[in-house]
Amino acid sequence: MNLKEKLDDLNDMILKGEILESMDKYYHPDCVVMEKNDVVATGLQKAKERESEIFKGVEAWLKSEIKATAVGDDVTMTEWHYEYKHKDFGHKKFDQVAVQHWKDGKIISDRFYAMY
Repeated sequence: MNLKEKLDDLNDMILKGEILESMDKYYHPDCVVMEKNDVVATGLQKAKERESEIFKGVEAWLKSEIKATAVGDDVTMTEWHYEYKHKDFGHKKFDQVAVQHWKDGKIISDRFYAMY
C-alpha cells in the first residue's frame, strides 16, 4: 500500500468514526501529536487517551468533510471541515489541516492547524 492509499484509508476510517482503530493501524508507537506549536501527546497510548477525552462531551456529530488532500515524500495533509454539538461548548464548527509525517509506514508526527 503506497502513502496515498494509506492516507485514503486513514481518512475513510475517520469518516466512519473509526478514529481509535485508525490510530492503532496507522500511528507509530512513538508518535508525537501537536496542535499549533504545542505537543499535546507523546506516544500512541497518550494520543488515543487524548482523542477519547475530546469526544466525551460530544452530543451529536453533525459533519466531517474532506476539502483537500496532499501527499509528498513521507508527508501527507488533509484539510477538514467539522461540525458537532458539545454539551459544554454548544454548536462548534471549524476547519482544520492535519499534517502527518511518516516513518516506517506509520505516522510519527501528526500536527493540527485549526481555524475556529
